[in-house]
Amino acid sequence: MGLALVSRPFVGSLVTTYVVEFSTGLRFVSEGELDGVALTVDELHEQAVRNLAAHVGQRQLRTPEYHGIRPVLLDGNFEVSVMFLQEPWDSFESQFGERSILAVAPTRDILACCPASSPAGRAQLGQLIDRVWPTGDHRLTRDFYRRVDGTWHLDSSV
Repeated sequence: MGLALVSRPFVGSLVTTYVVEFSTGLRFVSEGELDGVALTVDELHEQAVRNLAAHVGQRQLRTPEYHGIRPVLLDGNFEVSVMFLQEPWDSFESQFGERSILAVAPTRDILACCPASSPAGRAQLGQLIDRVWPTGDHRLTRDFYRRVDGTWHLDSSV
């Protein structure tokens, strides 16, 4: 089996990797394993998104309002992965009254968002990054991401 992990670019510096859940924990999927089951990366990705949606459906995804931002809380492992789903983002667009959402994903288990037009929300997202970055577990990025019309983009207006 190959030791290289199956991965693909997502947006900005975020990269998608895939895991299989066992009773003993999570294990990353290697390229050799993917070859062994005759799946393409695109097929694996589609299956992973379906599995993620089912996983979210079995748990209570929480999105409490916290000042001007909304943290996305799931299970401590797959928060940032929620960016792949259409929900809750379509709901946020309705609640925010706009089709542009700003989000940050400084660590694997921290995802938060706000309306892209909110200067206070943008500032609070920046403060969140600054607060968790020095000691954050599984740090990912200090970047801001903007979701427009169902697609995530690196936000260059920060």
